[in-house]
Amino acid sequence: MPILTAMNPAVRTAHHYRFPYEKNGSESFRLGYCYAFHLVTGGKGAVTLPSGTYPIAKGDLLYFPPKLQHSFHSDAAHALSTYNIYCDLWETRPDAGQKHLVWKEADFDPHILTAMEPNADLDNLPNLLHFQHQSAITDLFALVVEQHQNSAPYSDAIATSLLQALVLKIVQLHTYTPFIDFRIKPLLDNIHKKAYMGSSYESWLEQSKLKKTQFHQLFKQATGMSPKAYWTSVIMKQAAAALKESARSVTDIAEDLGYSSIHHFSKQFTLYYGISPSEYRNRQRS
Repeated sequence: MPILTAMNPAVRTAHHYRFPYEKNGSESFRLGYCYAFHLVTGGKGAVTLPSGTYPIAKGDLLYFPPKLQHSFHSDAAHALSTYNIYCDLWETRPDAGQKHLVWKEADFDPHILTAMEPNADLDNLPNLLHFQHQSAITDLFALVVEQHQNSAPYSDAIATSLLQALVLKIVQLHTYTPFIDFRIKPLLDNIHKKAYMGSSYESWLEQSKLKKTQFHQLFKQATGMSPKAYWTSVIMKQAAAALKESARSVTDIAEDLGYSSIHHFSKQFTLYYGISPSEYRNRQRS
C-alpha cells in the first residue's frame, strides 16, 4: 500500500465555478474519471451522495474518489460557487486530457479512468469535511487553480506541487483537527462575519471571559495564529475578494471594512500581499 507522500499527482482541470440554480436539473448525475476536490467559496446548496443528501455552504470541502456517483444542487437565492480540482494522484494520464466527468452513466469510458491505489489516509477521508476556519485550504485551492490556468513557464510543475501540498494538508487537518474551545468558536464566527477595523482585541477578550494568557493560548490552539494575525488575514482576504468581485473603488472598499484612512488600508494591504490594492485588482483582471 503506497504512502501518501508517494503520490505522482497531475491536474486534469481546475477552475472556479458558479452552479446556476436553473441548471440543477442537468446536474442530477455526475460520475468522475479521476479524483475530485471541491471547496465551497460562497452561496448555499446541497450535495447528493449514495449515502444521502447533505447541505453545504462556504468553507465545506467535498472529496470524491473516482467513480463515486454524486450531484450538486444550488440554492435559488444564493447560488453555490466552488473551487473545483480534478486530478490524477497515482499515475498521470496524458491521454485523458481534461476529461474528468460524465453526466450519463452510459457515456462512461473506463479506458480513461485514473489509476487508483489503496491508501489508508484517502480511504478514510470523508466525502464532506468542514474547513470554515482553515484559510490555508482556501489559499492552496486558489493557487492550484491560478497556476493551472497560467501559461507561464513552470506553471504546471507549480500546480502539481501545490496539489500534493493541498492533499496532504486536507488529510492532516482531518487527522489532526485542532481543538476549538467553546469560548473561542463564537469569536471566530464573528470575526468572519464582521471583519472590520472597529473590531478590537479588548472586546474579544471580554466576550471570551478568559484571562489574557489563556485567551491567547486557546486562540492560537484553534487557528495557529495570534488573534491580531488571524483577524488581519480575514480582513485582508475580504478586501481581496471585494477587489476581485466588485467594481467599487478602493476607497469605498476601505470604508466598508471600517478604515478611516485609505492610506492606512493601502499600506496594510501592500504589507500583506506585497502589492497595492489597485495593482492587485489589475492583475486579477489582466
